[in-house]
Amino acid sequence: MTRTLLPRLFLSALALSLAAPVLAEDTGTIKILTEPGDAKVFINGQRKGNSPLEAGQTFAIKLAEGEYLLEALKAVDEYTERYGRKEIFVAADTLQTITLKLDSRDTPAGVAKKDQEKAEREARLAREKAENERIGKELQAKGLVPETVAIPAGSFRMGCVSGKDCSSYEKPVHTVNVPAFEMTRTEITFEQWDACVALGGCRHNPDDKGWGRGDRPVINVSWDDVQDYIRWLNALTGGGWRLPSEAEWEYAARAGTSTRFHTGDCLTTEQANYDGHGLVKGCPKGEYREKTLPVGSLAKNAFGLYDMHGNVWEWTRDCWNDSYSGAPTNGAAWNSGDCSQRVLRGGSWSDGASGARAAIRGGLTRDYRGSFLGFRLAQD
Repeated sequence: MTRTLLPRLFLSALALSLAAPVLAEDTGTIKILTEPGDAKVFINGQRKGNSPLEAGQTFAIKLAEGEYLLEALKAVDEYTERYGRKEIFVAADTLQTITLKLDSRDTPAGVAKKDQEKAEREARLAREKAENERIGKELQAKGLVPETVAIPAGSFRMGCVSGKDCSSYEKPVHTVNVPAFEMTRTEITFEQWDACVALGGCRHNPDDKGWGRGDRPVINVSWDDVQDYIRWLNALTGGGWRLPSEAEWEYAARAGTSTRFHTGDCLTTEQANYDGHGLVKGCPKGEYREKTLPVGSLAKNAFGLYDMHGNVWEWTRDCWNDSYSGAPTNGAAWNSGDCSQRVLRGGSWSDGASGARAAIRGGLTRDYRGSFLGFRLAQD
């Protein structure tokens, strides 16, 4: 009796133990929303499905308690995809909604394409640089790159220091400290400008009024036109070309003097090209040529610069201001004020002597062109 009962009891206990439920591992639920939708969802690198396409719907999944890396990926095209990732912690018996915003990034094909485009761009720029250097050397050999003069650093009194023929535009007189720079020995010529037009750097082809081109100063060029020439010249010669500041211009024109002209209190038409019938007090009458002269035809100043008085008004970098109140004192351009107008210096063939003084200044709109307007350049 006892021998039969014990095996039966053992078998009954074994059956009960097999029928008992196994306790599941503690889990939590996450609901995943991606922006945009219909993205592939990965958890710890394993694909789990796709997020819903429609806004507001979520992708739910149960996970054992622990830390996970959640990622989502959506292809845009061969070269671009949208991707997002977030490190999350799932707690047992919790429900959390996770929004994953996907940002654009390059696919491997996109990276390769950009690398190829970069290499092609760099190769093209290298070819352009080499070609520009070749053209620049040719222009240099032909004398079509402007020749510069070194202007030493120094201080000067800017404005109507002579006290003669002054206007309110030329006051108050103030001290300016000018760093060393270089300035073109002459005004830019038609020959130099025409090279820019011929090679596609300058869009505007100015009229010479029948006076001739060649070594005459280029005229009928606006301040905006000049920027085309500067960009072109910088591309061919390595940079540094610019219009002078108004302070640099006056410092260079005076060349250490404080009189009305760098020649003294008087100026003759043998020294500069201006309207010799327009006199200043105490100075002799001269001729009126009624047009420009070839650059460098008359006297140079102590710095070796030609035509700083007369021939053509010269554009500077500065914005127009009605006086020098608040003007820079370090030689820099004044880049505030009425910047639709730019400062002109030096007078022209059509102005009397008073209009060719070292202190004279005027302003015109950036797009103005005239037969009395030209320019010279500075270089750092």
